[in-house]
Amino acid sequence: MTDEAAQSLETLLAGNDRFQSGEGTLHQYSAEDLSQLAKGQSPIAAILTCSDSRVAPEVIFDQPLGTVFAARTPGNVSADSVKWMIDIAVDELGVPLMLIVGHTGCLAVTQIVKGELTGPGGHLRAQISSALTRAKSRNPADLLQETVKENVYHTIERLSNESTELRHALQRGKASIAGAVYDMQTGDVAVLPER
Repeated sequence: MTDEAAQSLETLLAGNDRFQSGEGTLHQYSAEDLSQLAKGQSPIAAILTCSDSRVAPEVIFDQPLGTVFAARTPGNVSADSVKWMIDIAVDELGVPLMLIVGHTGCLAVTQIVKGELTGPGGHLRAQISSALTRAKSRNPADLLQETVKENVYHTIERLSNESTELRHALQRGKASIAGAVYDMQTGDVAVLPER
């Protein structure tokens, strides 16, 4: 991980500590603040989370407007809109860190684990299905939780290969990508080890 990405991750995790302890910052904005924000942005990270209403990245990382460039998809999968977000974040904004955040009790992952493989978002369901296959090969005690983790790793791999700007930034040492899992019960974000 680059130094700048590590610093961004440290800032996010410090914010998660505040959130988890109930000491989050109440972000209020004056007309002047909003006017300044309208002139531009310098986010410290691009974050992909699930669409789940309880996993809002700005909230769980206790970050103000302009700090997080975010995308949300069911099951935090590699959709085309996510790849576009990353290309903008890396190429236009120079974001040093791309963070993929899965979460406990993910409904999208739960559907796939239960065998609901067809329906809207078919090719996106297939991504989670691949993660399920990997998770099953590990014979875990908790298949759902293992699939949540494998799905984060699977998304990291896909984005690293399919986002041209991210791939080039990773190769040049201009950006880093990491994964994490948010525990909805405790509010804790645990960074996953690199693979």
